[in-house]
Amino acid sequence: MPASADHPQQQPSRYVFTWAGDEDRQDSDFLAVIDLARDGDRYGTIVATAPVDEKGLWPHHTEHELGASKTLFANGFSSNRNLVFDLHDPLHPKVIHRFDGVAGLSFLHSFARLPNGHVLATFQAHGSENVGPGGLAELDEAGNVLQSRSAADASADQTTLRPYSLAVVPSLDRVVVALTYMVIPTWHPLRGSIAHDHAGNQVQVYRLSDLSLIKTIRLPTNDAPNEPRVLADGRTVLVNTVECRLYHVSGLEGTDPHLEMVHQETPRGCATPVVIGDYWVQSNAADHRVFSLDIRDLKNVRTVSSVSFDERQRPHWLATDGSRVVVVNEPAPSAERRMWMLQVNRATGQLTLDRDFRDAGSSRPGVAFDRASWPHGATGTAVPHGTVFGW
Repeated sequence: MPASADHPQQQPSRYVFTWAGDEDRQDSDFLAVIDLARDGDRYGTIVATAPVDEKGLWPHHTEHELGASKTLFANGFSSNRNLVFDLHDPLHPKVIHRFDGVAGLSFLHSFARLPNGHVLATFQAHGSENVGPGGLAELDEAGNVLQSRSAADASADQTTLRPYSLAVVPSLDRVVVALTYMVIPTWHPLRGSIAHDHAGNQVQVYRLSDLSLIKTIRLPTNDAPNEPRVLADGRTVLVNTVECRLYHVSGLEGTDPHLEMVHQETPRGCATPVVIGDYWVQSNAADHRVFSLDIRDLKNVRTVSSVSFDERQRPHWLATDGSRVVVVNEPAPSAERRMWMLQVNRATGQLTLDRDFRDAGSSRPGVAFDRASWPHGATGTAVPHGTVFGW
């Protein structure tokens, strides 16, 4: 199933895998494995970690679902470094491939699985200096490039040709790509290469079969579009923005698609969404909450539920197994290094905090990443980001 598709009802996953960076960049970054078994006392316990023997990668996105091959692509965004994990033995993950840029493209940001098992990835730039435009590349399981395309379009706004994330629509032979600058952390030497964090105003539509560009669409405002998703019908695509507006890509099957705004929330700070049946579940870091929208009627999109957190929680990355949503805080200095779990009622879109998902011996819900030691050693606080359910 493509990473952008709806999540059907399925057996609850046994594990959550989290790509995490050492906070002070003095020790190896690693993949953490969290047990979700309800029997016994292991629910919410970090049962394994897999150091990658590289540090300061700034771990960022993983794939949003674990594919049938049980390999997982992950990036260290600001280091222009990408890894492929083998998760066949979930308690002993291992890195089987490493690569940097491909086909002249660099700073890989997001991944989507294709029906053929390959991965389609967005790249923010070309070359080692984080210079636009970026592009797309289809990769095999080892990260070898099979085809690629630049995001260049002479008719578009040249300042934001930075592919951020994507949705794959096999039924229409289409790919929808949001174009927005990705943040470079303040400590990184390339910080000056981006004048405005998360600045963007365009969406591109490509033909999936050959990655030819069909159209670059300008948004009416500088919303920073970030995460397109395919709805349950396998044909409809919505794109959310950092400014918390939601756009429908209409006319996607033709050669002249355009954008229609269908919903708006405040304040800005929306990031990764998931689609569960008839509901769009969305994080909003600035508002410290996760909310669900009823998207059955795009002329009447409405909020049906929300879960609020305290001011140290800045919900950012979401992933789901169809009945639960894991919530990971953004990597901002003001955010606690912590993740949470929500239960989702598929019939109503109701969200509830899973209070059983917590560290052993703690009365507080959530799993802390600001801890002294891990299964691999006493390396201190880590910053979680890309997270995926599996097994």
